[in-house]
Amino acid sequence: MWKMWEILNARHTHSPQALNDVLMRLLAGSRDRPDGPQAMQILSCIDRMNKAVPGVRASYDSLSEIAHPNWAGAAGLYSKQDPTRYVTEFGRGLGDTKGAGDMIAIALLGSLGLFELAYNRIAEAMPAFVAELEPI
Repeated sequence: MWKMWEILNARHTHSPQALNDVLMRLLAGSRDRPDGPQAMQILSCIDRMNKAVPGVRASYDSLSEIAHPNWAGAAGLYSKQDPTRYVTEFGRGLGDTKGAGDMIAIALLGSLGLFELAYNRIAEAMPAFVAELEPI
């Protein structure tokens, strides 16, 4: 939504074809289909958003650590180490999930707030955008 808002906001700097190309990449882009529009790189979008809203990239990176199967998302949440016995136990409720749960909730609330902001600004910009389109 944020990228869509940026595109609508800067639509006067693009030719109609360039605007169409960007919107097609945003809405229908794929890395798997060589005959279709190329998908946008999410990190590029996140980094641009971070310039307007500092902290977005840090939240994204933290969520990525939990979402992907690495230490923070697997062993850190579902294991407990006993270094004296050289043993690691795995299972639910063994890791410290309080901090992760709080971070996820804060990131979710922030994301929803930014989504709502972009959504509302798109809704405000859309009538002018539609009015500027050439009739078919």
